[in-house]
Amino acid sequence: MTWQAWAGVAGAVVGLAGLIAALAAWRGLRRLRRTAARAGQLRLGATDRQRAAFVVNPAKHGVADLKKLAHTVSAELGLGEPLWLETTPTSPGTAQAADAAAQPGVRTVVAVGGDGTVRAVAAGLAGGPVPMGIVPLGTANLLARNLHLPLVDRRDALEVALAGARLAIDVGRLNAWGPGAQPVLEDEVFLVIAGLGFDAAMISGAPPKLKARVGWPAYFLSGINHLADKPIRVRVWADGSERHALVKAAMFGNCGLLPAGLRLVPDADVTDGLLDLVMVEARHGLFGWLALALQVAGHSLGVRANPRRAAGRLTFQQAQRVRVVCETVQQVQIDGELVGRASAIESWVQPLALTVLTR
Repeated sequence: MTWQAWAGVAGAVVGLAGLIAALAAWRGLRRLRRTAARAGQLRLGATDRQRAAFVVNPAKHGVADLKKLAHTVSAELGLGEPLWLETTPTSPGTAQAADAAAQPGVRTVVAVGGDGTVRAVAAGLAGGPVPMGIVPLGTANLLARNLHLPLVDRRDALEVALAGARLAIDVGRLNAWGPGAQPVLEDEVFLVIAGLGFDAAMISGAPPKLKARVGWPAYFLSGINHLADKPIRVRVWADGSERHALVKAAMFGNCGLLPAGLRLVPDADVTDGLLDLVMVEARHGLFGWLALALQVAGHSLGVRANPRRAAGRLTFQQAQRVRVVCETVQQVQIDGELVGRASAIESWVQPLALTVLTR
């Protein structure tokens, strides 16, 4: 190449480097302005609660680095030294959250982990005045997705969890019984979706190593193994109405957005004081599941479809209290976590019982 060509290449490299540097500087300035704005909002709304408590699942990757960042962001926002409380297998976060909320000076309790940790912290805060922040570190992070919280940027997630806008949301409650009306679950909290049948079987079949490697797609891969599971005969009561059905799954939705932008429950609203009963029907093998998948895809694109007759479909009903009784014992899941086996479950909504911090 001639010296003119080399000079042109060098100029292009320098120009590209300058553009990258300018972009980095712009992003840094934007972040500083955002942090300053949130700090100002925090000071304007501050009362006597001047620090945050973090309830943390220590098994999640990156917790040590997040702890350092949490101290840094707290200081930048004008908050005091945060409390750092770790969960254990026997104490998943409910007790820690309740104890932290009762301590003087704690203005926010932040759940750090997956949906299980978020649910446990919510159980300790529901009905009380202290809000919950969320720093998602789980596989699906369902509530964080439905609230449109930061899923990747840890600093942004911390700033929202410490100084975001307050939003009161509904809390789902659930009881479950085994054969002979033997209690299995009592007054369990859920925030996203609880249910029995196919969804619980799909969760149970997801290998932990695969889930850790690929994340939420492991659930869909597991679901393939349960497409041929036998349907369940159920009897359903919803706010006084009664019906019988043959379904693959029965679910109670508090909000309806799943990973990959899939909207399972199109009318679900976490602030409407209602549960959305979802009945999953799939007949004629793969044709039924394909029809059902097309319905969900349509909901995700904003196209509402409620086919009265189809090989596979979702049906919906809104209510404040729902009871489902099955002919057989089924696995039960709450917010993506297996919680036991039952033949009857009852769910109701606790309207606007939990305050969360959002963008």
